[in-house]
Amino acid sequence: MKEDVIKVLKVKPHEHPEVYMLKNTLEAMQEAVGGYIDILGLDDNVCILLNDEGKLIGLEGNRRIGSDIIVGDFFVCGSDKEGNLASLSEEALDTYTKIFYEPQEFTKEEIEETTVIEFYTFE
Repeated sequence: MKEDVIKVLKVKPHEHPEVYMLKNTLEAMQEAVGGYIDILGLDDNVCILLNDEGKLIGLEGNRRIGSDIIVGDFFVCGSDKEGNLASLSEEALDTYTKIFYEPQEFTKEEIEETTVIEFYTFE
């Protein structure tokens, strides 16, 4: 069953993460990230909600994940078996607070190097 409000971890550039209550609607999510949303999987039942066009519109670098740099505010969320966003467990909140605790700084050039645009053709 889809939750109306979910407990997530809000991660902003230059700040430590904080627990945040997010309305579980498309409109609220778009407002939270400042535009169209994208969802990236992290682990089983954990994902990141972010601005889909963040690098294209010049949002600030936030945290490095693997070889990518996430820009702008993002939210670490849970997901349920039906694919809906869900509240994070206390264990996941603790884990990801530790992972993203230290703010990171990036140059514009570092962010540009991780920007990828893919084109697909239909045959």
